[in-house]
Amino acid sequence: MLVVIVTFVLALALTSGFLTVGLVAVVGQGGRYGLLLGVAGVSEVAGALLLAGLRMRGLALAAVLAWALLGIFRAPLGIVTSTAGAAVLLIATGLAWALTDIPLIALVQQRIPSHRLAKALGLWEPGVAGALAVSPFVASTTIALTGVKDAFLLSGAALVVLALTAALTLARTAGAQRPGQLRIGVPPRAEAEQPAVARSPPGD
Repeated sequence: MLVVIVTFVLALALTSGFLTVGLVAVVGQGGRYGLLLGVAGVSEVAGALLLAGLRMRGLALAAVLAWALLGIFRAPLGIVTSTAGAAVLLIATGLAWALTDIPLIALVQQRIPSHRLAKALGLWEPGVAGALAVSPFVASTTIALTGVKDAFLLSGAALVVLALTAALTLARTAGAQRPGQLRIGVPPRAEAEQPAVARSPPGD
């Protein structure tokens, strides 16, 4: 749970500012900018509606790997020259963004007890707010140092690296926990090693 939430917050810091500051640097202000922002928002809503009807497994892995998918589609935004091309990429990133949100929310509801849910969300929200506040500075600084094209490429690559690192961490955590899990019908090692105690027959 902690790996997924930390990944979400860090990924927001790497992506959110590029949808505002970075997109302005690509298409400029005005009608094209507003149109593309609208396309991104509508595609995210559409993706959420599509995912709402699906029964997903491996929620933690899906939530972190979706950031890699988003990074792959976000990276070429700095080199597109047409509104249609940018719209296609933003539709893809909007759908991927929904794939990061829905599994995370479902995971929080499943893993965190109801009496602690409000506290957990209360701690999560400041992290999200902080990432949203920092992200425009990250985007503008990266664009100023490297240019628009390389900045989007770096942002996309960073998302892929972050997602793969989180996925490997989840796999290692699951592998470390698996030996200690009890299987039905198989006694724990400590119990298996204890000598059997003879039981008196009924009636004694």
